[in-house]
Amino acid sequence: MLSFSAGATAGFSAVLIPQLQNEKGHHKYSTETVSWVAATASLALFFGNMISGYLMEKLGRRASQILVSVFYIGGWTIIGFAGNIELILLGRFITGFCQGWLGPLGPVFVGEISSPAYRGLFLAGLSLSIASGVFMSHLFGTYLHWSHSSLLCGVFPLLGCIILYFAPESPAWLASKNEIERCVQSFQWYRGNSPAMNLELEKMIADQTKKKEEKSKIQTLTDNIKKPEFWKPLCIMLVFFLVTQLSGINVICAYTTEIMEVLIGHKKNTYAAMLAIDILRVIALVTACILLRKLGRRPLAIFSGVTTTLSLISLAMYLCLVKYRIIRHISPFISLTLMAVYVFVSNLGISLLPWNMVGELFATETKGLGSGISVMMTSLAYFVTIKTAPAMFQGLGHHGTYLFYGLSTLLGTIFLYYYLPETRNKTLLQIAEEFRYGDKSKPRELTNLTAP
Repeated sequence: MLSFSAGATAGFSAVLIPQLQNEKGHHKYSTETVSWVAATASLALFFGNMISGYLMEKLGRRASQILVSVFYIGGWTIIGFAGNIELILLGRFITGFCQGWLGPLGPVFVGEISSPAYRGLFLAGLSLSIASGVFMSHLFGTYLHWSHSSLLCGVFPLLGCIILYFAPESPAWLASKNEIERCVQSFQWYRGNSPAMNLELEKMIADQTKKKEEKSKIQTLTDNIKKPEFWKPLCIMLVFFLVTQLSGINVICAYTTEIMEVLIGHKKNTYAAMLAIDILRVIALVTACILLRKLGRRPLAIFSGVTTTLSLISLAMYLCLVKYRIIRHISPFISLTLMAVYVFVSNLGISLLPWNMVGELFATETKGLGSGISVMMTSLAYFVTIKTAPAMFQGLGHHGTYLFYGLSTLLGTIFLYYYLPETRNKTLLQIAEEFRYGDKSKPRELTNLTAP
């Protein structure tokens, strides 16, 4: 439910901006104002990321999520009752702040409470929820006034808060605080008490109890910056998140109606096309959830990166041919098909997997710090892409913008091909060992020594 609200935050500007521009008594907003309505939430992501790692370690994963849901409800309520653009921007900042707060927190929590067999599915479920939230915000905005849509979006974090109130805290966090009895109860509530689960529980408690007293983030960073199990996944996640933003997928969420108008060639049916794209995004993520269990992370990432690159470059070439009158009239069938392919394949991996893997790659000791840094950097990239998109559409044209996104995705995919590891069916300790020892055969041997 909290991820639903995160998706609604990302997608809300696509219905908010057209309604603001068409309201009676208001002049048409400038490109600069429009970009700030969309980008204010993405700017706030950075500040939410800054406190997320600290609060998830200090308060715990569950308590931090309950607190973020309260702020989320407040942000949506401010937008719903806003009477001017300043209050709208304030509400957008608060909801974006919460989106950034939730960014590292959600994957870490889900990664710690789920078993290796289902962890990928549940982490992918976060991205599916975000896509569903985008769809719901667009659906509300298609049929309702933006103020009513905002209040309905506030129902998602309210439900999330109620559910989390009855859920136990993360067992890994409890173990790190030496609350062993609560840790065992929480672990068994989430995972059961089979022999395999009990073995993983014993390893986790042993690993956590070896830790020294709690250190500051600066001290933790200083101690771990040279450790391969920290800097290797950090570099991988920074590049992966950057590829996600530079693929332009979030720009599509934020400016869907304007983009659909260009691809169709007129304003008719833009909302229908927007909702169709949203449904396709959800279908792609459902497909990805299934494929993750069968194929793993790495094959999906490479396939998604290559096909996203091809679809973006193809769309750019087609729009270029239309612009220079080599093709006289734009065909909505061709342009929308290319956009549909792009949305589908990007959500199979490039859009989904960074949020999936940020909860897996970092060791428990540095999970809060590593995920916080990774998501904080992607928030900066998110803000830059959302803020610059209208200017890029005007300066480079839609064809030039999509070409830039396509080439950026290509470069990122080449990096992932050489450095992205596979994490399917591996425990968090096994993943950390692989980064630590380098030789992927070593962790398996170490693990086998402790197997019953």
